[in-house]
Amino acid sequence: MKHTWKLWACGAAAAAVLCGGALALSSGDSLISLNYLTGTFVPSAQKQMTDVTDKAMQSAYDQAIQKAQGTEGSGGLYSDNLGSRTFSQGDVVTLSTGAGFLPLSGSAQVSHSGAVVDVTAGSEVASGTKLTPGHRYLVGEDTTATITVLSGAIYMGLEGGYSLTEGSGSALPFVDVAKGDWFENSVRYVYEKGLFSGVSADAFGPSVTMDRAMMMTVFFRLAGSPQDEMDAADAQFSDVAQSSWYAPYVRWGASAGVTAGMGDGTFGPTQGVTRQQMLVMLHSFASRYLGLTLSGSTDLSAYADGSQVASWASEAVSWAVANGLIVPSDQGTLRPNDTVSRAEVATILMQFDSKFL
Repeated sequence: MKHTWKLWACGAAAAAVLCGGALALSSGDSLISLNYLTGTFVPSAQKQMTDVTDKAMQSAYDQAIQKAQGTEGSGGLYSDNLGSRTFSQGDVVTLSTGAGFLPLSGSAQVSHSGAVVDVTAGSEVASGTKLTPGHRYLVGEDTTATITVLSGAIYMGLEGGYSLTEGSGSALPFVDVAKGDWFENSVRYVYEKGLFSGVSADAFGPSVTMDRAMMMTVFFRLAGSPQDEMDAADAQFSDVAQSSWYAPYVRWGASAGVTAGMGDGTFGPTQGVTRQQMLVMLHSFASRYLGLTLSGSTDLSAYADGSQVASWASEAVSWAVANGLIVPSDQGTLRPNDTVSRAEVATILMQFDSKFL
């Protein structure tokens, strides 16, 4: 059933039109002119309402005026613009007819009892839909909408009356890691263990390629950040400037036996680390640095691209597959020469921790 759209539902019909118009999402909206409302319509409606003698109607009108002026005193929350607000995972924002919202970043899902319009796309959205960042939405007639925050954080503008039920407060601080993402638990693991920080204050960068310098910092932290070992390390590579932020970590990694560099006197600090390179580093860290006795192997020829695994990496890759540290793709490939993302590294390290530490 198609819904008739109006911007606010109040107790009295005149108050509903007044309230809805005054709460148009911005003065530039095509829905109604805010200048017309404040300069012409509001005074006219006020004059008409002074003739209403019914006490209940007058009370409804007064409440509508309060909402239109942004001074609602009903105990709920109110926003008179789409300025960004920050919400956390598990927070639930409830809005009613005429309210507008604009997710700016992060992930959230809207559920509703009637109709919600994606104003940007010009279409209704089904209940249970994930919101599109940068799109403006409007709650339709006789509708209650609830927005559930899925990502660790979200920036969202709201306009109109709303209520907020806060989540548990245990969410990650990242707008790009949402509840149910395949990497959610592994990101939580590396973040809470102090192995990774974000690429910014509010972004983890799950799809960002891990480079070789970053990989050394993670292994250093996994080792417990042994400052004395770092201070004593003296390994040198021709492409690692002593003044670079990563030089101490690279020196430590080489001295600890985690890496031997590229084999030509260079380390390649800014190069993306490949899957097989990362597994060789992990195997070396476990066996040479931690002194673990590693077991398990698998026949790499059973995989479509098993022949692409370099001879220097075959032992490490075979061990990793046998122990479930990496999972072949649905096509039965290992992708040894593909670069590895931050989310993939986090997942491998979480699996390594659960099996060997």
